[in-house]
Amino acid sequence: MKKIMLILWVFTLLPLSGAQAELTKDIIVYKSPHCTCCSKWVRYLEDEGYKVEAVNTRDVYEWKKKYAVPEKIAACHTAWIDGYVVEGHATDRDIKRLLMTRPEIKGIAVPGMPVGTPGMIKGNTREPYDVISFDEEGNTAVFVEHR
Repeated sequence: MKKIMLILWVFTLLPLSGAQAELTKDIIVYKSPHCTCCSKWVRYLEDEGYKVEAVNTRDVYEWKKKYAVPEKIAACHTAWIDGYVVEGHATDRDIKRLLMTRPEIKGIAVPGMPVGTPGMIKGNTREPYDVISFDEEGNTAVFVEHR
């Protein structure tokens, strides 16, 4: 009986591992050429295996407007991956969660520039922050809490 349960358990996990293996790693990041934290976030994504197209732009707000990022949750850079917006210093784990769960939202945002997020590392200091989801109408909700 234990052997059957183990086999069933393994087969329930197989679709998850396949889905994770198929997640896209192609991401476009719109950022200021003068923002060092944006460049650090791009390097973080590359280190996590993403294929990053970094687009330096003088007007990052043009892209926020194009992708309907609510002003109240805007950050320093805007990214596009597999039909979703990723605003600000999101972690690889949060991006994977977004892509695996595929909620009916426009995207996620890490408002501002919380210390301790990818690209904003300052020693061992970490600020608590929320990752916010948003939809086409600008409605927001907490997607993930980081405490």
